[in-house]
Amino acid sequence: MTKRKLKPNIRKGLQLTGLLLTFIALLSIFMNREPKGKTEAQVSIPVLSKKESKALRRYNNDSHVKIAQQKGLKKPLLSKEEYKADPEEFGERYNLERIDDNEYYEIPHLSNSLPYLQEPAVEFLDLLGERFCNQLEELELRKYRYSVTSILRTLDDQKSLRKKNVNATFNKSSHYYGRTFDISQTRFFERGNSQPVYSYRLRNILLRVLLKMQDEGKCYVLLEKQTKCIHITVI
Repeated sequence: MTKRKLKPNIRKGLQLTGLLLTFIALLSIFMNREPKGKTEAQVSIPVLSKKESKALRRYNNDSHVKIAQQKGLKKPLLSKEEYKADPEEFGERYNLERIDDNEYYEIPHLSNSLPYLQEPAVEFLDLLGERFCNQLEELELRKYRYSVTSILRTLDDQKSLRKKNVNATFNKSSHYYGRTFDISQTRFFERGNSQPVYSYRLRNILLRVLLKMQDEGKCYVLLEKQTKCIHITVI
């Protein structure tokens, strides 16, 4: 029994239908990949009030150092040599956890610090990211990640940093103890996009989340003007 051949116009119609369905499927995939929400440039965020600005200077560098010494490592590390010799052993020896890029933050190349923190500080970073994203969602904004720019420093790191950073005092750095990190004030990344976005609107949203966490007794926050960093020590 021979198969019946489709008429040319029917065959052509089926081909067009197939192409249309393929186009619809591809369009659906493309639409789903489009970021949801507004960009940071499409919203109006209030500037910091005098009360908020004052709260960001409530705990000076000495306060950060004191609480970091109480909660963190017993003494500063001399150099990165132990880390270079065996990174895994380094973390275990000092009870430190390595942090890497994730859905909440990105870590650029670190020239004067190591990507290690004590567990409470690591947990704080994730909680901060979660609350920041929740706040963005409430404002119908797209998801953005913040940038962690300086973490655990050795004595050698601090000595090198002093040459270019006026805030980097040699014997009074809370970065020695695994409880302190810096976040860029204005450098953010939209999720799925490797190009940075520089925004004071996003900075103010993040700062208000941090002030709330400071009020809850979770951290000290210091807004550094010269370095354009947010200095945070976890309690």
